[in-house]
Amino acid sequence: MKPINIERKITKGRNLSLTVYQNGRVVLKHPVRYPKHQIESFLSEKREWIQNKLQNLPKDFPTKLNFTEGESFPIFGKMYPILSIEKGCYWNPENGFFIHSLLPDLKRQKKAKLILKSLLQDKVNPIIEKYERKFNTKVTKVSIKPMRSLWGSCNSKNAIAINLSLVHCPDFVIEYIVLHEMAHTLEHNHSKKFWEIVNSQNPNYKLAEKWLKDTGKKYIYYLNQSIVYLPWKHL
Repeated sequence: MKPINIERKITKGRNLSLTVYQNGRVVLKHPVRYPKHQIESFLSEKREWIQNKLQNLPKDFPTKLNFTEGESFPIFGKMYPILSIEKGCYWNPENGFFIHSLLPDLKRQKKAKLILKSLLQDKVNPIIEKYERKFNTKVTKVSIKPMRSLWGSCNSKNAIAINLSLVHCPDFVIEYIVLHEMAHTLEHNHSKKFWEIVNSQNPNYKLAEKWLKDTGKKYIYYLNQSIVYLPWKHL
């Protein structure tokens, strides 16, 4: 039987939990001082459950990008090949995403993500400025970073975080996510008033929500980072 890679995440909780994500990642969460033999016993008991989950996963979910030639991924809703060059890293909207693929893995991935972050920042900033004027509000900070489940967030101080994976999405989805978070600078909840604000600016926002539900859930995995592997990583 094929070995299963188990990843771990240390939590502040008191119990063990196990999650099989739709891209095939199997993640165990446990307290830092949880006895190793009890974790091994727990994983052994869950082996069949994990196998069943993995066998029933969708087949079209992307794996995490290594940014090497031969891979492809979407930028602003259009698929582009990753092509190798002797130096540098850049995106050409006509041809593809170019990168020096002989760089060490981590350095190559970091360089590629910086390019993607810059592309998304240039797309997001004008939208934020537009809604700042329309809503007569002010964003205190904008950060773009990898996020595992949220496409965006806005805290009580009007600091907005945008998921780097939004760089894969078409423009109408990016516009909606930014609008959604900007509406939170006025209403820090999902009340009726909040949705009235969203609807006043984009009466077709449900089309973007449907796209995120049907398609976007796959896109979040292209840049998904691995958690530290357990020492007993094969089950």
